[in-house]
Amino acid sequence: MDYNTMGKNELVGSCGVDGGMVHLRKVGEESEVTLEVVDEEGKLVIGEDGLGSEVTFRVGIERSFGAALDCLEEEEAWVANERRRVVVTVVSASHLPKKDMMGSCDPYAVVEMDGKEDKTRVIKGTYEPEWNQMLPMGWSGKAPGGSMRVNLYDEDLTGKDEIGSATLDCSVLFRQRLDEEREVVLGVIDKKGVPVVGKDKQESVVRLRVKLESKVLGLVAMESEQEAWVPNEKRRIVATLLRASHLPKKDMMGKVDPLVVFEQQGKEFKSSVKKSTYDPEWEERIELDWVESEEAASGVGTV
Repeated sequence: MDYNTMGKNELVGSCGVDGGMVHLRKVGEESEVTLEVVDEEGKLVIGEDGLGSEVTFRVGIERSFGAALDCLEEEEAWVANERRRVVVTVVSASHLPKKDMMGSCDPYAVVEMDGKEDKTRVIKGTYEPEWNQMLPMGWSGKAPGGSMRVNLYDEDLTGKDEIGSATLDCSVLFRQRLDEEREVVLGVIDKKGVPVVGKDKQESVVRLRVKLESKVLGLVAMESEQEAWVPNEKRRIVATLLRASHLPKKDMMGKVDPLVVFEQQGKEFKSSVKKSTYDPEWEERIELDWVESEEAASGVGTV
């Protein structure tokens, strides 16, 4: 269209693209497309410079699962002493509304699930915030009930204004494939369940990536019994000490200077000391003593 301040805009030409072809593209990827502009008779529009008129844009496909996030029919089987948690990456939000008389929006997100909550940083002056911030939820021995809730707020000098929220059912989240990250785009609704409309008159959305992680406390037996021993054979346990996390403060002054002591049959094997940290990392190999029988191998070791 040719914009006309005095009246109706004048048609320059048009172009089209097959929606079916667009939907054949890979989800989440955009690519540049150039189309020829034609008039009402289908003839190429010629520009002032004598060349054919064109319009270029980027096109892509986004996926929105909402509460119908694709998942397994049932949870992957749990093993003894297993814990699982949902790791949420709050990627971005779009089409947010103006909440204040002055200025634009200073948004942040709060994620709540099973009594735990965490929040993103505040991004100043935008209706299209991009956080890309990972917020791990708590470890659980079973799938919690209820939903995971994402609340969006606009930070104010005197507090906060609620923008709206989006939810995902926990039973759906815990039926994801382990360690497989999925992107989800959720519509934002207000307290009455009505979609929130942004300053640009489009419905507000929040984009997440979700992943289900697993860990097992202690060792899981890989076989029902030890592999058969042969004459003159010896065996020993070797371990690589990787890290410790979330250690407590033990001294009045300073942090903590941790080390790990392995004990086996009255002998000790010590790691190095890491200074002033609650989350030490070692990457140190520990080699315990050789044993000469199945009975000796069955002794208890402690850390």
